[in-house]
Amino acid sequence: MKTPQGIIADEPRADAELLSTRLAAIADDFRVRLPAYTKTTDSLVARLVASGAGNAAPAIGGAFPDFILPDTRGKLWHLSRALEDGPVVLSFHRGYWCDFCIVNMKALAEISPALRDLGIQIVAISPENADQSVRLAAESGADFPILCDIGLGLSSLLGLTFVVDDDMRRELNDLSVDITVGNCSEGWVLPLPATFIIDATGHIVARYIDPDPRTRMDPADILYAAASCHTAARS
Repeated sequence: MKTPQGIIADEPRADAELLSTRLAAIADDFRVRLPAYTKTTDSLVARLVASGAGNAAPAIGGAFPDFILPDTRGKLWHLSRALEDGPVVLSFHRGYWCDFCIVNMKALAEISPALRDLGIQIVAISPENADQSVRLAAESGADFPILCDIGLGLSSLLGLTFVVDDDMRRELNDLSVDITVGNCSEGWVLPLPATFIIDATGHIVARYIDPDPRTRMDPADILYAAASCHTAARS
């Protein structure tokens, strides 16, 4: 199976469509209830794809840059220290206001025990402040850390950020969504949703980046790549 900007699996697994089905159901509902928002999302995604958004992010086989970010309790989380305990799955989200992010976080929470059994950590990263991230964790049932990407510094370093255009800003305002209130930064800037699986040496073994927030990396693909890290570490 080939995914945008990364190859993850050699064949489909039986549960690979579960998350995509959930996300598609939300997207279909939005197309009926919020046609203007959907049309604006389609236009924004097309613009981001045409501009090569996400193409500059670290590639498979490359080293993921070390970083330190605070979690929702203000405790600093250090990638290189975490890697001393094994591989890490990093998942970038837009925030609590995003229905697709909540569904994706729920899917990650569902595979968290299996990853933990393999000695692999999941860490979510959001541009939002601690209060909003706590809400995201509670809504999704996530039992793993959510880090606050203050000023979108890490997302910017990875080439994952983009400026929300005026049309999308108006649509979000009509839905009473103001990202400048919940984000740990000023301005209308968001990260592209992305997932990186990093082995214990700090290298990227799989990734998923798509400018369309309505698609995310399948949990089955995450488990497959993570299990590969686990097998390689034992060999």
